[in-house]
Amino acid sequence: MASLHSGTVTFLFTDIEESTRLLRQLGDHYADVLAEYRRLLRVVCHERRGKEVDTQGDACFVAFLSARNALTAAVAAQRAINVHVWPEGVSLRVRMGLHTGEALAAETEYVGMDVHRAARICAAGHGGQILVSQTTRDIIEARPLEGLILRDLGEHRLTDLGQAQHLYQIILPDVPSEFPPLKSLGILPNNLPVQLTSFVGRGREMAEVKRLLNSTRLLMLTGTGGSGKTRLALQVAAELLDQYHDGVRLVELAPLSDPTLIPQTVASTLGVHEEPGRPLTETLADFLRPKSLLLLLDNCEHLLSPCAQLVDVLLRLCPTLRILATSREALGITGETTYRLPSLSLPDVAPLPLKRLAQYEAVRLFMDRAAAALPTFKVTTQNAKAVATICQQLDGIPLAVELAAVRVKTLSVEHIAERLHDRFKLLTGGSRTAMPRHQTLRAALDWSFALLSEPERAMLRRLTVFSGGFTLEAAEAVCQGQDVNGVEVLDLLARLVEKSLVVFQESEKRYRLLETVRQYGREKLLESGEEAATCRKHRDWYLELAEHADVQLHTPRQRVWLDLLDIEHDNLRAALTWSTTAQADPEAGVRLAAALRWFWHSYGHYYEARQWLERAQDAEDGVSASARARALNTAGLMAWRQADFGRAETLIREALALAQKVGDKSEIALALHQSAHIEEMRGSYGAATTLFEESVALYREVKDQWGLASTLACFGDTKRSLGEYERAVQLYEESMALYEGPVYGRAVSISRLKLGIMARIQGDYDRASGLLREALTLIQESGNQMIIASCLVAIGEVAGGKGQPERAVRLYGAAERLREVVGVAIEPTDRADYDRNVDSARDMLGEKAFEVARADGRAMTQEQAVEYALSDT
Repeated sequence: MASLHSGTVTFLFTDIEESTRLLRQLGDHYADVLAEYRRLLRVVCHERRGKEVDTQGDACFVAFLSARNALTAAVAAQRAINVHVWPEGVSLRVRMGLHTGEALAAETEYVGMDVHRAARICAAGHGGQILVSQTTRDIIEARPLEGLILRDLGEHRLTDLGQAQHLYQIILPDVPSEFPPLKSLGILPNNLPVQLTSFVGRGREMAEVKRLLNSTRLLMLTGTGGSGKTRLALQVAAELLDQYHDGVRLVELAPLSDPTLIPQTVASTLGVHEEPGRPLTETLADFLRPKSLLLLLDNCEHLLSPCAQLVDVLLRLCPTLRILATSREALGITGETTYRLPSLSLPDVAPLPLKRLAQYEAVRLFMDRAAAALPTFKVTTQNAKAVATICQQLDGIPLAVELAAVRVKTLSVEHIAERLHDRFKLLTGGSRTAMPRHQTLRAALDWSFALLSEPERAMLRRLTVFSGGFTLEAAEAVCQGQDVNGVEVLDLLARLVEKSLVVFQESEKRYRLLETVRQYGREKLLESGEEAATCRKHRDWYLELAEHADVQLHTPRQRVWLDLLDIEHDNLRAALTWSTTAQADPEAGVRLAAALRWFWHSYGHYYEARQWLERAQDAEDGVSASARARALNTAGLMAWRQADFGRAETLIREALALAQKVGDKSEIALALHQSAHIEEMRGSYGAATTLFEESVALYREVKDQWGLASTLACFGDTKRSLGEYERAVQLYEESMALYEGPVYGRAVSISRLKLGIMARIQGDYDRASGLLREALTLIQESGNQMIIASCLVAIGEVAGGKGQPERAVRLYGAAERLREVVGVAIEPTDRADYDRNVDSARDMLGEKAFEVARADGRAMTQEQAVEYALSDT
């Protein structure tokens, strides 16, 4: 897309009146009408150097450097639409609005009040009408267009809730010029306040709230503090104003602390006076009974019970009354519909094209408020990642995003992002005219926390030790204690969900805290003196989970447990972090690190595993020899996988000595297995054979079928390296038979991979292809990139053997890239064979063609590489 106009720009917005009716009338032909309408508009705008900014549904947004060009484009478009013959005799009526202002461009999108004002001017009109702002009119009047008449429509408050705008209508002699009154806030009675900032995003939420108000008489908007409940309610009310003959009335309850004043406040807002000797509620009901009115009750959370009583009475006695209310939790009365307001849509922190970044509401809000604070601010390719990080870290909470955006006056967005670890100090300085709890992020959360009961506060504090979400069972184990007993946890969780402080993810049956709420609650946990005890319970829960999973990973439920550990990865990291601090139990930390051995190995988390294991090993005091042996064996395995062979040998020898000292035969067997690999790397195949035989014997003795199968497969590799192919095949097949009994998935794929390699060496390419494809199909579900890379290499070697060097090299390149991602090298025993096959392919292709094919493979995603390997060509 070409860069947007800068400086003073005239914005033209258009949309089709009654487009929904036209869609129902025309059916599939509506798409043709929409396309032709856009074509007519684009032609006249392009001729006048207009730049199309956006099209959504039947709406179009075009920017012009010249107000005259914008106006003549609108006039030409209305004339073209008016004379065009539309299908089935329909009459297409398009409203248009123009406004001129300073362009605040974010390279791919305009932001700021002037853009929103132009859109609202368009929305105030009727089909066939062209409206212009005072600013645009003044520019045109300086050089009048011949034959053009501007009709003064006076001042109108638009649905953006801003200050009243002076509007004019373009009168054309050959186009209808008489229309009903504008759809502005001055038509029907209301007391909606002027807003000094633009309303950004929330398109889906607006549509849903409007839909719900058509089917319910009491709609409660709930959400965490600062989520934008009030602003959304005001905007919905403004846009639905013409549906209520007696208008919309806003009742602000936040300033009230005395519940007995609620009826009086509502009555005062409506202009209703008390009658002597009669309850005010009855007087209110009599006044509202014949009215078609939308009553907006804002901020009910601190007065829930008295609000519920009044609302219940009014709805029962006033059949045409509708109530839209906001609160951090529902009223809990019959007939209430609750709509929980989500955070603004968020981007990933991964780099995105600027146009895609601006599609996210949190980013657009940041851009808009930052541009208002610092007109020269723009989102660029240089600061885009920092903007995305800010929005992510602040959970898309509008209040938090706005407070961060204001800081661009004194800090770069990169510095703002860096300082969000202490967001409650950084995010202050909101509008002095806002309610006190909306002037800082901390004040917003203080308000919510103060409304909680003591058990709810204790529950919220303790939940902050979880990272990345949690289950009900985990919460019951970790949060019970003083003020909270186990049977109360579910009820307390439900109440915190209702109060918009905890999010329930129904599809996953998990709960989570927004990061901003979690950081606030963690401060409260620290102040309470409960942090150590709560973190210990959290660690103990996940230690028990990990040790149980360590056993289950060698059963047919391996996939289920790998997935569970992956979901809980953040909590496992949090437990490890706490376990490696000075005040924690070092034995438990070492046990936890070792228990995750096969999880880390299966997912290729070698670097992370070594980091945790090294930290756990630092605390030697208070750690049993048995636990240290397991941790050392695990660390040795991870070092070996990363080709850090010297460190691996040191760790494995220490593990073997400790395991022999305590008589842990399972750990001795694993250490012998790994020691065999070390001897194999040195070329000492006799010593490797002896060590593998000892390991096999121990695994048979302790009846560890999984360990036995793994060792037999690796023993087979040794025999293959020695050229003892028959014995290698016997070992592979015995291994696979053990795997295909009670254990499935990853282990079976490894056996098939090894048998496939053996078949390729023996020249049986058809059998090799079949086995290797089976192996790759099985392993791709687990996502184990190390084994996927090995499968790609093996299939490539088959292709090379069949005279397909280009295909072979592409697969080598794809595998090479995957190994770099995981941080693992080719097994030393496979290196010589691999190098020979690569050199053979290079000789067959020539250096240039070889490098092109290799680059093609490296450019593939993992999914593309797997698909290519499983294909026939």
